[in-house]
Amino acid sequence: MNLSSILLFVISKMDGQRTLNAGFHLLRGKKSGQTLTDVEYFNVKPFFGILPKLEDSTYAKAIDELMEAGLLIQDDKFVCLTQQGNKKVEELPEFHFRGWDYRGREMVFFSRIALLVQTLSYMSKGESSFTPIQRDRDTQLFVKRLLERQPYTDPGFSKRIGDELKMALLQSGMSDVQKYIFACRLTGRSETAKTWDQLAAELGEGTDVLRLLFIESLHRLLPIVEESDDFPFLTKSAFEIKVHSYLTDSALHTKKLFDRGHSMESIASIRNLKMSTIEDHVIEMAMNDKRFPVTHFVSEDQIRAVISKSAEMGTKRLKLLKKEFDTLSYFELRLILTARKDVE
Repeated sequence: MNLSSILLFVISKMDGQRTLNAGFHLLRGKKSGQTLTDVEYFNVKPFFGILPKLEDSTYAKAIDELMEAGLLIQDDKFVCLTQQGNKKVEELPEFHFRGWDYRGREMVFFSRIALLVQTLSYMSKGESSFTPIQRDRDTQLFVKRLLERQPYTDPGFSKRIGDELKMALLQSGMSDVQKYIFACRLTGRSETAKTWDQLAAELGEGTDVLRLLFIESLHRLLPIVEESDDFPFLTKSAFEIKVHSYLTDSALHTKKLFDRGHSMESIASIRNLKMSTIEDHVIEMAMNDKRFPVTHFVSEDQIRAVISKSAEMGTKRLKLLKKEFDTLSYFELRLILTARKDVE
């Protein structure tokens, strides 16, 4: 697994209907109307925001590698896979990311676990003075509250937490390499966490590959912790890591007004926002609520006609569909494609 292989898969899902930058915005978790719509259009939620700090140069290098290998071509401004690229996609391993659910907060979870492990390794030996591996104040306060009224100086307590973690790792389905990376990133009383460069030299892989494996391992671990009663302490450590509302804060504000019966024009006026922004919010609302009243904006006949034509033409490009349905606005087309995939 590396950035190039993930990009190849993502671009295959977008099927020649988006530009090169679409993948970049997806991986960084850009909350624009276009990117949020693409997430739903092309079923790429797992990859949303998995690399929030991805740099332009790193992304460009990965794209260049795919181009030079003859796996990608650019047709006008759109990018698509070559025949060789499509064959390569079939050989890719299954990915286990859940970016839409965690959006980078998996690292908050690991920071808590890392500080918890370090604290218990010292406290169980009767040492209360040490330099915390995590300097983030919120993380420190969280772990402090987590250990309140707990027998954290008791070695037996530390063992129970360690057993929880070992069992969760085993049940997560992550690879042996991922388990090793996870363990090596922890700091204890007698052992310091290995750096990414040290792990890269030891395992013979680039640091970018190891970081992706690590992120995926956390995305495999968190659902196990969240959905089972077998890991009470780890479940507490995962508090508010998974996204509760998939709407952006601004869209949530719009939703409250919409639910009170305000029209889009009224909401735009009340919030002093452009109509296009309110349209983006409505699209967000529709893609995250299967009960959203789509027929408040378009008829069932229009929905079925657009979905049918989209399938017939093999495209979700709005410009092409607009030529077929000139009476529908771009907003209405986006809404149909986003909210009524079940009609396909």
